[in-house]
Amino acid sequence: MREASPTPLSARILDDLAERGWSVQSDALPPGLAGALAAECRRRHAAGALARASVGRGSGQLVDEGIRGDHIQWLGRGETPATDQYLDLLDELRATLNRELFLGLEDYECHFALYPPGSFYRRHLDRFRDDDRRTVTTVCYLNADWQAEHGGALRIELPDGEERDVLPAAGTLVVFMSADFPHEVLAASRERLSLTGWYRRRGSGPL
Repeated sequence: MREASPTPLSARILDDLAERGWSVQSDALPPGLAGALAAECRRRHAAGALARASVGRGSGQLVDEGIRGDHIQWLGRGETPATDQYLDLLDELRATLNRELFLGLEDYECHFALYPPGSFYRRHLDRFRDDDRRTVTTVCYLNADWQAEHGGALRIELPDGEERDVLPAAGTLVVFMSADFPHEVLAASRERLSLTGWYRRRGSGPL
C-alpha cells in the first residue's frame, strides 16, 4: 500500500525541523477550530477544571508563580469534537515526522494553558534531566486579534544566541526539538490561551 504524502503543513514543518530544528506556521488550523478550542478552554476554566501549573516532577513538584503562572488541563480522546480534531491533526504530523525523520515518536501529550494577565513562564527547556522521552514540542495559539502591544510572546533562544519572538496569535503553530531550544513566555496584558504538547519516544533509561 502506498504511504500517504505529507499535507502541505506537515511538509513545511518537516523541512524546517530537518534544516534548523524549529518551525513557526501561521494559520495552521482549519477555519473555526481555533475559536472552538478557545471557547472550550474558557469553558473549562470557568468550571474550575484548569489547575495552577506546577514545576518539577514527582514529590518535588510545587506551584511557584515566580516561575510560571499558567493554569492547565490535560486533554484526552473523546472529550469534544474540537479537541479530537486537533489531536487528529497532531497525530498526522507525528506519523509524518516518524516516516521522514525516523524519530520514533510513540505518543503525544497535550494540555490547555491559560495565562491570566501579567503571568509568565521563566526560561526553561522542555526535557527533564532524568527523562529524555519528550522529543518534539508543539504550541498552538488560540488568541483572536492579538497585537504586539499585548505582549505575551514566546521567546525562543536559537543556537547562535539570537532570539526569536513569536506572538500568540490564533492559529499559529510552533514546533521545535524539545532538548535544543531554551524558551520563555513573556507577560501579557490580556488573557493568553494555548495548547501545549510533546511528542514522546521510548525513554533510554531502565523501565
